[in-house]
Amino acid sequence: MYKQKNKQRGITLIALVVSIIVLIILAGVSIAMLVGENGIITQAQRADELTTQAQQKEAIELAVASVQVQGTLELGKTKLELALQSQLGDTEYSLTENGDGSFLLQIAERSYYIDSTGEVIAEENMIAIGTAEELKAFRDEVNSGNTYEGKYIYLTGNITLDINEEWEPIGYYVQDSKDTSIKDSIYNENNKPFSGIFDGKDYTVDYMNINNSKNGQGLFGLVINGQIKNINLGENCSLNIGGMGCGGIIGIVYETGKIYNCNNYADMEKTRGGIVGVAIGSITISNCSNYGDLSDAYGGILGSSNGIDGWEEFADVSHTIINCANYGNVAKVSSSEFLGGVVGYFKGTIKNSFNSGMITMNNDKRNVGGIVGDIYGNIANCYNVGNVTGYEMVGGIIGLCVAAPNSSFENCYNIGNIQGNLNIGELIGYNGSETQIINSYTSLDTFTAENLGNAFKEDTNNINNGYPILTWQ
Repeated sequence: MYKQKNKQRGITLIALVVSIIVLIILAGVSIAMLVGENGIITQAQRADELTTQAQQKEAIELAVASVQVQGTLELGKTKLELALQSQLGDTEYSLTENGDGSFLLQIAERSYYIDSTGEVIAEENMIAIGTAEELKAFRDEVNSGNTYEGKYIYLTGNITLDINEEWEPIGYYVQDSKDTSIKDSIYNENNKPFSGIFDGKDYTVDYMNINNSKNGQGLFGLVINGQIKNINLGENCSLNIGGMGCGGIIGIVYETGKIYNCNNYADMEKTRGGIVGVAIGSITISNCSNYGDLSDAYGGILGSSNGIDGWEEFADVSHTIINCANYGNVAKVSSSEFLGGVVGYFKGTIKNSFNSGMITMNNDKRNVGGIVGDIYGNIANCYNVGNVTGYEMVGGIIGLCVAAPNSSFENCYNIGNIQGNLNIGELIGYNGSETQIINSYTSLDTFTAENLGNAFKEDTNNINNGYPILTWQ
């Protein structure tokens, strides 16, 4: 057992130290040399503490690994506690769930963050931010080349920025003139990404001001293999961004990453997505909501995945959007050919999500949907109640469904009004993949939550005019 081994090691070390002290005193060494700040005993104590901490972290990692070996998708508090008891023995500890699959473990005065992926981060790699100046100092560190990989950064309170000072994003992205896309320039040596875990702890960053046409703009500019979660963007923020890869919370997220419980309350202009601008790789966006009106955007939650470079280059990657909601009105006035309440242009799976805002394409372009404008992939358990207006390929759920192998469409409904000129549909504007529509309904149908399946429940509190809502609402 961990405690028994630790006790035996401690007794042996004490005996050794006592013997050394006796020999040193007999040799005429002063007491100050023994117990001073840099004395022999002090140094031995520090070494002992570091050894104990390393063994403690190793025991925690073994506990986490033993749970993961069981093949469970989530750690789960009960299973994790049993594993910790097995590794730590009688050592007292407290384990707190953070609500997002992660945990805070406290052993005596020492803290550990256990991520939902199983990563264990000790307190020396946990960094608290509580003021605007501290947030800016953190930003400057990232933009100087510190990726914060393996570190956990968290807010301790709301952050109020200076609305008169333009915000420089956390994570610097530059696109060379020779590069034709975000994907081509993502590994530019001048890029300075954030690659750690940032936890807003449900606090709000407000009065953020971005007014430019640069690429990679947002609270975070460039995130590679990182996590951003539990952060709100306040309604007093001012965003008017004309560049590529721009979003309220994150401009560009690349490779793997998780965006969880991020919410935008600000109105925006010329921003690809209310939460994320562009996602490239295999990214999961979950439990996110947009409440702001987006006057020239691609999607309420996400603008586009994998840029707009064509699906064939990304055969082995797929994104997931789950448990997301758009409440704001989303309009597109420029020449781009996709617009959606949740996402504009997407490869992957969208499920358990909805749109209630008005989706309006203010030109003669195409691919407009209540949930997604253009999709190569699957959609399930989604609904739209907002009006959708476009020119061509306009649908209540999907504007254009691209020919993805084994794509699926099931358990969805639309009751919004659909307006367009060519290829319009209550559910899909143009079904290019001839995807079979399964168990899905329109305003002309009679249906209940039971008809739609386990992802839905009845609207007992009348938040959706009596129509079924998702179980997480």
